[in-house]
Amino acid sequence: MPTTDVAILEAALDQFTSTGVTRTSTDDIAKRAGVNRATVYRRFGTREQLLSAAYLHEAGRVLETLTARIPDVPAPGSEAADGFDAAAHVVTLFTEGVAVMRDNALLRRLLEVDRELVMVGMTEGAADVLAFAADVLGQRVRELHDVRGTTPPADPHALGVTVARLIQSLVLTPGGSPDLGSAQAARSYARSVIAPLLLGH
Repeated sequence: MPTTDVAILEAALDQFTSTGVTRTSTDDIAKRAGVNRATVYRRFGTREQLLSAAYLHEAGRVLETLTARIPDVPAPGSEAADGFDAAAHVVTLFTEGVAVMRDNALLRRLLEVDRELVMVGMTEGAADVLAFAADVLGQRVRELHDVRGTTPPADPHALGVTVARLIQSLVLTPGGSPDLGSAQAARSYARSVIAPLLLGH
């Protein structure tokens, strides 16, 4: 992505966090990014299109953070594959995914300053973000089954979509069941529900 585009997206996220989405103008973002308004429109179109691109940009950063916390799946037949615990890997993947999203300072701040609009953006307007997350998760499911020499219980991409949507729901509506309030509860849920979902019995 060109440097100017990254600067605009970073400026948009900073401005949205500072003043809320509804009170942020394209001029505000352009000024913070050090470009003119025409450049913002040329690169991203309307404010709504810019908002979607900014969400996707932040999702990419979140997934990078998550990837850094979770070890790679070893290659089939490698020394590291010996004794590899796929279920434990799924538990870590899921619990860290929920934790990274719930702990995201930007998302928490946006929900404070402009909750209604952000909730719409993170649900009705989240198709691109969910597709991105589903692709990453679907690929991880394939890798897990490759190293185990097993067949996924369902289409890996469909499983990725399901888990991505579940994490989205747990982040946006944290109250109620399942109770993931403690690390122990989150890991227990992941081991009893998510691991069988992705790995099969």
